[in-house]
Amino acid sequence: MNAKQTRPERLRENLEKALLPILIFAPLVTLLCWAAAWIFRDEFIFKATLIGLGCFTIVIGAVSCLLVLLKRIDRN
Repeated sequence: MNAKQTRPERLRENLEKALLPILIFAPLVTLLCWAAAWIFRDEFIFKATLIGLGCFTIVIGAVSCLLVLLKRIDRN
């Protein structure tokens, strides 16, 4: 790690590294949950749970993106 890196730069890099898996897996999990909900469309409780879980991953991805946008400090 560069010795001249300031604390906000390191924090931003850590947030971006933490955000990458969320942004990769959230759409994948959403599609899998919604496909499984379509397959099990006759079971209401199971279908509703899968649809809710798929929506939850979208919310988590959006909140994490907003967190990175709000925590970015690039000002001098």
